[in-house]
Amino acid sequence: MKVLLVSPRSTTGGLESLRKGNQILQGLLYVAASARDAGHQVTVVIADRENVDGFIKRYQPDLLGVSCVSSTYPCMRDLLLYVKQNYPKLKTIIGGHHATFMYKEVFADTKVDYVCRGEGEEIFPKLLKELEQGNSEPDIPGIVFRKGGQYFNDAEIVIMKDIEHLPKITKDLCAPEFSFKPKIVSSRGCPYDCSFCSISAFYAGSYRKRSVEAVINEIKEYLSWGEDSFWFHDDNLTLDPAWMLRFCEAIEAEGLKFHYNCMSRVDTICTNPLLFARMAKTGCSLVSIGIESGIPEVLERMHKKIDIKQIKQAIMIMNSLDISHNWYMILGSGDEFDTPRHIKQNIRFFSGLPLGYVVISILTPFPGTELFHKLLGENRIRHYNWEDYDAMHCVYQPLGISPEAMEKYLPRAYLQVYLSKGWRLIPLFFSSFRRKAMHPSAIISALTTVFQYLVLRKNFQQALRK
Repeated sequence: MKVLLVSPRSTTGGLESLRKGNQILQGLLYVAASARDAGHQVTVVIADRENVDGFIKRYQPDLLGVSCVSSTYPCMRDLLLYVKQNYPKLKTIIGGHHATFMYKEVFADTKVDYVCRGEGEEIFPKLLKELEQGNSEPDIPGIVFRKGGQYFNDAEIVIMKDIEHLPKITKDLCAPEFSFKPKIVSSRGCPYDCSFCSISAFYAGSYRKRSVEAVINEIKEYLSWGEDSFWFHDDNLTLDPAWMLRFCEAIEAEGLKFHYNCMSRVDTICTNPLLFARMAKTGCSLVSIGIESGIPEVLERMHKKIDIKQIKQAIMIMNSLDISHNWYMILGSGDEFDTPRHIKQNIRFFSGLPLGYVVISILTPFPGTELFHKLLGENRIRHYNWEDYDAMHCVYQPLGISPEAMEKYLPRAYLQVYLSKGWRLIPLFFSSFRRKAMHPSAIISALTTVFQYLVLRKNFQQALRK
């Protein structure tokens, strides 16, 4: 079969993890590779309803698939509606976290033929095989379809038991006008259950790890492309310190030279400081760590399983190493701590610490999370304008402050936290450039946003949009 897979072309701002509108989603590339390995013709593009015609006419697909996060769902919803109206015989499918958790609403919104609930590497090729054989209503768990008002194959979110042998991603999966920066996947899932994160719900708390050998071989392949800087797509690369140590040893033994960025946790840093020193020597440029709040009660409600003492210790350790570091901060808690007093307290906490970069967001109830179900049960989700689920807008009703006032604290928090760094910003920037942890364009983009907000008086959320 001929398959066209689409990453959303959007202007969504917010957290960098959501700013994927002009990048090809890594998960979609794996799905494309699995379909190719099963003998199908697959092409991946970035598109929206305005330019999808050209790709459909060029590749004449038998099936069109899309993927998205909540904030880019409107882009893909509009594309699917356009395709159904103008190419009614073309089969369609959507996947990703948003579609997995909101599949009934997605069917109603888009008239899509199938929703993939979970990971698609194994079940998507099964769907293509059934469609080739003329069966449009296959019994494949996770490949959901609707008939006569009923949903079929929707009983579970399907994930792979083994991720050791992920399909090989190659450049020719994309249309010629597109390219991508390969990301490394050494694990999937997270055993923690932070209330605001959909990862544990999507993967049902499971955690699966690939071997060091498989990951090293994949990195070697990308190095042969001329790449020398990678982002680990893992939700927590350092969850297994013994694996991480073996990985560092393998890099040294092979004499590999590259830079890599990853995510970790406060408590892991505290208990394994020598591991992070080893990571610095083997090319780790940037570690991103979630603190979220400096209020103990909020940390407990979020199930972070860290405390203030550990936070300060982790910062001290990271500042002693030749690694740049990002720290995540959340405004809001979803409970009685949503008051101006507590928000200011949190901003003061982050302003008073010798942190590296700080990425600040507004608490967002993403579908599938404990937070989403809590606020839904309390009738405190304000709307389902999904493009605002970008961690920059307050889409729920706080108990002690208005949503509008909450949003105004976002630029204030950025200004207070970064102004508190004073002259330390200069060596912070230069050390990041030296380590290849940060590209100068990121700093230019940040300064442009500040100029538009402070001088041109542009709305902060609008200033952040691409």
